Amino acid sequence: MASTNEGDVERRKAATPSDNEVVPVESYLCEEDHDCVIIHEVFDGQAPLEKGERELDKAMLARHSTIVIEPHQLGEECMRYIRVGNALHKSAVLSGVVALGMSGFRWSWSIPFSTVSVGCAAVYHFSWQHDPACKYQVDTAGHYLHRIPLDQLTATAPIILLRRDDRVRKKLHNTIAGACGILLVYQLFSYATS
Repeated sequence: MASTNEGDVERRKAATPSDNEVVPVESYLCEEDHDCVIIHEVFDGQAPLEKGERELDKAMLARHSTIVIEPHQLGEECMRYIRVGNALHKSAVLSGVVALGMSGFRWSWSIPFSTVSVGCAAVYHFSWQHDPACKYQVDTAGHYLHRIPLDQLTATAPIILLRRDDRVRKKLHNTIAGACGILLVYQLFSYATS
């Protein structure tokens, strides 16, 4: 048993990155059937943010289940970008639910909410839905720290991205926005003909 642990330590030391390369972590260090990638901070003066962005894009396109971002500026930008997508999604869904609920009481009150829902859904669809970052969520509470090997981290507060299946979320989002679009067209048509 001791020789196995010593071999694991030697493999980890050999896999320690020397620059800002994407370092795939062996799957036994993470949960079963999942893989992690750590994007390390680089201090060689060769536009570290751009290199980190390229590595982040590669990791997202490779569909890794957990991505750890050590460069603070890159992590903050990525976190803000994901929050914008979440805000668009939530705005479309919540305003759509309010619009559909209001349509039974006052037609005129549901028009602005329907417009916001359809508008947010359209912006989400054309500018966000096809981006690989829309599949990831930020682990702000640190619940998934057990997935990553802490001995390979060099930053004290890395940003952890977790890949999520968002098919149900998109179906809900598109269904509500579609219903609001139909409601909006019907309301505008009924106002135009009356």
